[in-house]
Amino acid sequence: MKKSIFLILVLVLTWCTAAWALETNLIQVRNDILKNAQEMKGYFTTSRDPLLLNSIWDSSVMAVSQLDAYFSMLGIVNTIKNEELTVDTVKYLLNWLKQIQEATDLNIKGLEAIKTTVDARSKVFVLKLKDIFNKLKENLAVENSNVTKLQESLVKQ
Repeated sequence: MKKSIFLILVLVLTWCTAAWALETNLIQVRNDILKNAQEMKGYFTTSRDPLLLNSIWDSSVMAVSQLDAYFSMLGIVNTIKNEELTVDTVKYLLNWLKQIQEATDLNIKGLEAIKTTVDARSKVFVLKLKDIFNKLKENLAVENSNVTKLQESLVKQ
């Protein structure tokens, strides 16, 4: 009986500390980017736009890597006790979000510059990825707002 109560308590505490990372829609956008990249990779051998597809595939992989690094940072921040959380720690998260936003803006500009493709399927990948990056941009703005609120609350303490 004691083991059951202890296990339930540990699960509840674990779930609560990871709640911030789970609240974000960035995970879903990351998964969408990865899914699109996997579909694109399967099309490399038959496409007549291999350089274009390789370029946007690289952009996708970079975006996924940046988001994975951010999620790792959130995991590290979530292990810091509230009393020991510093403004510098949160500032680092904000700087990383800024880097992701800049890379996303650059990816969107690059995708908008693509006017013609040889294969129609390549155009579909470009348009789909552009929509996903626009969604990422919106979710990054929300995440940036949330982290800024956290930073402001630390300054007030």
